[in-house]
Amino acid sequence: MKKSQYLIFAVFVGLQSFLLQLADQLIGTHFVAGGHSGFVFIAFQAWALYFLLGSEVKGAVKGFCGYVLGILFAAIMIGLAYVLPDAGIWTVPVVALIVVPVMMYFEFAPWFISNVAVFFVGAGAFFGINSYVEGIRMWQAAGIVLVYCVLGLLSGWMSIVFRKWLEKRLSVKKIMEVHQIHEQIGNVN
Repeated sequence: MKKSQYLIFAVFVGLQSFLLQLADQLIGTHFVAGGHSGFVFIAFQAWALYFLLGSEVKGAVKGFCGYVLGILFAAIMIGLAYVLPDAGIWTVPVVALIVVPVMMYFEFAPWFISNVAVFFVGAGAFFGINSYVEGIRMWQAAGIVLVYCVLGLLSGWMSIVFRKWLEKRLSVKKIMEVHQIHEQIGNVN
């Protein structure tokens, strides 16, 4: 694809970003009471992960499952921090020392739950919402993360589908132009 033709794809991705931002402003405020600065950052993370996981539906499944497990491990860490005796500044680091090695062994799990890096992204989004949205419940935070994860994975999928369609259309157009040139040359002889 030429640089001039790439503009079509770039504008399409820009339009997707516009729609994600708009959707966040329309639906994001309805998830929890009170104001928030938006949750669209999670969709952009998942969008990028779609590409990093191979730009295929199989990667989207792995991404979604990774977010689910990341949320689960984050919830376990929060729960353990409450159950373990208060060790002050050492409580959360000790919890991480207990839970993260277990997470790491998922590298040997079946394909759809074996990308530990995605666990960290999902857990990070979950921790972020739990930490910065006052009064939120864990199930609400989990729901928000998963809704925006799906929006991001769908955005990644749509980007790839559109790009493949555009590249195919442009290559067919190029073939037709070459064919027309050959016909014109044939008519001259």
